[in-house]
Amino acid sequence: MFWIFAALLIVLALVIILPPLLKKTELEGDDRRNQNILIAKDQLAELETAYSNKEMDQAEYEARRDELEQALYVDIDSEVVTKTEYAKPSFITAGFIALIVPLVAAGVYAKYGNSEAADPEKAKIAKNIPMTADGKPDVDAMVRGLRAKLDKNPNNPEGWYMMGRSYMALKRYKGAVESYEHLLKLKPNDAKVMLFLADAEAMLKGGDISGRPASLIEQSLKIEPDSITGLWLGGMSAQQQGNHGLAIKRWNKLIPLLGKDVEQIAEVKAMISDSKKKLSPSEATALAQQAPAAPASVVTQKSPAAQSIVVTVSLADELKNQASPSDTVFIYAKAMSGPPMPLAAKRVQVKDLPITITLDDSMAMMPAMKLSAFPQVKIGARVSKSGNAISANGDLYVEKSSVSKGSKHELVIDSILKK
Repeated sequence: MFWIFAALLIVLALVIILPPLLKKTELEGDDRRNQNILIAKDQLAELETAYSNKEMDQAEYEARRDELEQALYVDIDSEVVTKTEYAKPSFITAGFIALIVPLVAAGVYAKYGNSEAADPEKAKIAKNIPMTADGKPDVDAMVRGLRAKLDKNPNNPEGWYMMGRSYMALKRYKGAVESYEHLLKLKPNDAKVMLFLADAEAMLKGGDISGRPASLIEQSLKIEPDSITGLWLGGMSAQQQGNHGLAIKRWNKLIPLLGKDVEQIAEVKAMISDSKKKLSPSEATALAQQAPAAPASVVTQKSPAAQSIVVTVSLADELKNQASPSDTVFIYAKAMSGPPMPLAAKRVQVKDLPITITLDDSMAMMPAMKLSAFPQVKIGARVSKSGNAISANGDLYVEKSSVSKGSKHELVIDSILKK
């Protein structure tokens, strides 16, 4: 807000200063009349001086004064002849002022102003953010501070939501479950909160949706039956439990809700195709009565090699001095969009590079999220000094999108992550 007012004040100043410099200015003058008045005044002064010095008598003085006044009256009463001149617009001066005023104002403020005073709330927040020794925000300290505030004021749904998100980002799933449990108590009929808690509990169980996560997903769908996230996870839950007919039904319902998101629609259709392959004869018959049978090319089983991706990973020479042999390297395949959980992942160390691995369904973190279920994916490799699966500033990485299964690729880690 401060900067908006500052800009308006500068514009107002320019509006006042510039117009006189950008228009012609009339300079009028009444030459003859003004000159005659001046001459008459001089002559009258001379007459007064001569009379005072007794260079003329009273009668001569009065006669000459009357003549002078009569001549002056004629001049003043006659038609006025004026001379008009114009001052040219000073565009150069106006341009110079328009440029120099904002620059000088900004320069003076930069040197002597207080930017934090312009936004007190921002300054207050910045001063309260704990920092690590290397100058980065101390996430752990911020989480502890937020938890301390929530212990004093537990009826704060926004606080518990932020706490849950923070724990999920830190992969502290137990803390995330506890936070979302508190949030669910404050919002017991919120379908989104149920899905947050289901996600946290599933991650705490290594990606297993069965049990309470599945129950929470079902409850959320009863409240919001057209929830995109609910239908997506509900289909995965049904597939994991072997109910492929229900999974297909939910994902078919999901497709129209995705609008024009071509990539997500393709992924959902791929998951539907994968579920169709696992239908029992009776389920397949029931499904065939509801919709046309899938093309033979879709249901044909493919060889394991056609469902995997071979990746050779190496580290660029110019970045080798920024990594230690014991640093962790994550090699992964992810969906182009949708849930961020890897479809396949392998963990090695920098000292193992270069390395060639095969990403396939055996590396899936969740049974319902397999590489074979997606037509195209993105693959990548990332060096993490902390060993954390969550990316961070300074990580070394490489990533390639729109990769098809059954292909081979070389990945050279040659970039530094900057969030």
